[in-house]
Amino acid sequence: MSVSVSSAGPVTTARLSGEIDTYTVPDVRAAFERLPIVADGTVVVDLREVTFLDSSGLGAIIGLYHRADASRARLQLVCGEVTLRLVQLMHLDQVMDVVSEPGDASADTQPSALG
Repeated sequence: MSVSVSSAGPVTTARLSGEIDTYTVPDVRAAFERLPIVADGTVVVDLREVTFLDSSGLGAIIGLYHRADASRARLQLVCGEVTLRLVQLMHLDQVMDVVSEPGDASADTQPSALG
């Protein structure tokens, strides 16, 4: 599992790869806590290189969603085949922007709050 972070103006991107599970999620949470979030900006979580994602990984993403929301930033998930199915199964696509490519125009909708 690895997390790489980049920032460009109001957009912060975290690219995750490998398996995100109970054993690796503490590192993911720590990386998410260090992410710079710009008020009214966008946080992109790129999951296209993730080979496995369990509920603890989803919990980390939901925690980041709440942190971004508190800063009035939006969270965009970029999903590959492995992660898209789980994100849809958990209905996270109804409260977060879920796209197949970063900056996808379909992410312009405003999802409802996750509560």
